Amino acid sequence: MSKLKLSLSIITLLFGILMLDSFIGFYLGIRPFKVNSTLTPKDFNVPYERVTFLTQDHLKLSGWFIPNKNPKAPTIIVCHGYPADKGNILPSTLFLHQDYQLFYFDFRYLGESEGSYSTIGKNEVDDLLAAITFLKSRGIQQVGVWGYSLGGVVALLTAPKTPAIKAIVAQAPYARLDWVAEDNYHPPYLNKVLGELTRFWAWLFLGYDINKVNPALTASHIAVPTLIIHSKTDHLISLKHATLFQAAANHNPMLNPMVVDYAMHGEHFQGYETMITHFFNTYLK
Repeated sequence: MSKLKLSLSIITLLFGILMLDSFIGFYLGIRPFKVNSTLTPKDFNVPYERVTFLTQDHLKLSGWFIPNKNPKAPTIIVCHGYPADKGNILPSTLFLHQDYQLFYFDFRYLGESEGSYSTIGKNEVDDLLAAITFLKSRGIQQVGVWGYSLGGVVALLTAPKTPAIKAIVAQAPYARLDWVAEDNYHPPYLNKVLGELTRFWAWLFLGYDINKVNPALTASHIAVPTLIIHSKTDHLISLKHATLFQAAANHNPMLNPMVVDYAMHGEHFQGYETMITHFFNTYLK
C-alpha cells in the first residue's frame, strides 16, 4: 500500500470514529437513561390530583395538580430537569405550596409522559404551552414558572410565546444548546468538531438547527420579571452560560441574573427559599 493510500485510510478511519462518536452522543442526548423518582405528593401528606393532558403534537403528558387551601391562590408551574422527572424536584420545591397552588408535569419522553425522544428544550416548549392550556381549562389564566436546568430553559423559551406567564425563576439553565453539545465531549481539541457533527445529526433526524436554540437570546426579549440563578461551582452548566445571560440583562431590565459562590447544579443555598418566595410574592400575587 502506498503512503498516500495509507494516509487516506487513516483519515477515513479517524473520520469514521468521529462520526460514530458524535452519533452516539446525539442518540444518548435525545434518548438518555431516565432518572425516575418514586416520590409523589402523598409521601409528604400533601393532597393532589393526577392529571393528563395532550400537547399540540398529540403526546399525552403526566402531571400533578396540588391545590392550595386558598382556592384563589396563584399557580406556579414547576418544571423539572434533564433527564429526571417531576418527582425529582418535588422535595425541593414543596415550600412554595404554603402560598401557591402547584402544577408539576413530566416533559415528553421523561417520567410518565409519552414521547420517543427528548429535544432538550426545543419541543418541550410545546409541553409547557400545553400545561398552560390545561390550567386555563381549569380557570387559571395566569401563572408563574419555576424551572430547574432544562425546566428553566423551557420557561425562558416559552415566555415570549404566551401572555399567561407572569414571573419566572430559572435555576441553572443553559444559554445555548450548541454549547451543551460541545461540552458533552471531553477532548477540548475535538469538542467543537464533535459538536458540529451533533448539530448535523440533529438537523438530519430532527429537522432543526441546535444553534438556534438560544435561551440567552430569547431572554433578552422576555417582558416579565425573570430571576436567573447560576453557581460558580456548577459542574454541568459553566459560568460562560451565566455570562451570556448577564449580557442579555444589559438590554432587558426584566432580567435579574445572579451567580452564587457555592452550589452544585441546581442545589439550594442559604436563603434560597426566602428569596424565591419573596420574588413570587412580589410579582405573581
